[in-house]
Amino acid sequence: MKQNERKKRRSILDTGFSNNAENEGSRLINKDGSFNVKKSGLFFMERFSVFHWLIKMSWIRFFLFMFLGYLLINIIFASLYFGAGIEGLSGDHSLTRPDQFLEAFYFSSQTLTTVGFGYLSPISTFHSLLATFESFIGLMSFAMATGLLYGKFSKPKSGIIYSKNALIAPYKGDGKGLMIRLANAKENHLLNVKANMMISWIDKNLESSSRKYYALPLEIAMINMLPASWTIVHPIIEESPLFNLTYDELSNSEAEVILQLEAYDETYSQHVHTRTSYKYHEIVWGAKFIPILGHEGSYATLKMDDIGRYEKFDFKAE
Repeated sequence: MKQNERKKRRSILDTGFSNNAENEGSRLINKDGSFNVKKSGLFFMERFSVFHWLIKMSWIRFFLFMFLGYLLINIIFASLYFGAGIEGLSGDHSLTRPDQFLEAFYFSSQTLTTVGFGYLSPISTFHSLLATFESFIGLMSFAMATGLLYGKFSKPKSGIIYSKNALIAPYKGDGKGLMIRLANAKENHLLNVKANMMISWIDKNLESSSRKYYALPLEIAMINMLPASWTIVHPIIEESPLFNLTYDELSNSEAEVILQLEAYDETYSQHVHTRTSYKYHEIVWGAKFIPILGHEGSYATLKMDDIGRYEKFDFKAE
């Protein structure tokens, strides 16, 4: 890039990322919106949060974890009942030790869940104290499980899907624009959707290399609602950081486009945030998105599986 072009651009200093180009990974933000940062230097329990781990866990893994935890608690208390002697529980007991352990396990599950069928009950002081402690553990554990279950259900999710590639596409006749298409895959309603885009690249010179961040002003930065798709456009005009830049220049500087979205979810009555990024090799030059809006009877249709489809475009042919 020419030195006078660099001076015209005012870099962003409050992104939260480092300007040191040597202290970073292959990209700043992963495609799923997570930060490409790996923390070290702390003990496991200092950086590990059970609550966050369980909330972010998939539903299948969550229910499997809850079930295994339920089994583990019952096995521990069944072992204590069995070790203290099955005769401490009322009722007719089996003669074999495996069956006696199963009886202790069933009694433990009844006590933990406060079901209490009545066939088995503690008759010794130790077994009564153990059942009292287990019922307390059951109340606490089920309260925590209920809170986690509600937390997972009530956690707002944007459901935004992005095009796989960003495009350098035709814009208003002879112009060009950086375009990214997105849509809401869920049936929830997103209102007051705001978009913010910036680009980052490594500014290389003879003395040192540093990473720079520049805002990419959008043609439309906010829409009132998102019932269909939205093609976000950054016009590549003379004031744009991308003006007169080539693919080779972005490639040599390891450029990355970062897109952030904020919206109000009418279903949860909360704001949701989502983000993604596009490295230089994920930007297609000379292409435009194919239309995905149509109609079927009285309904408008949106081909979600074609959200990222595009066709090549020859600027020179125009």
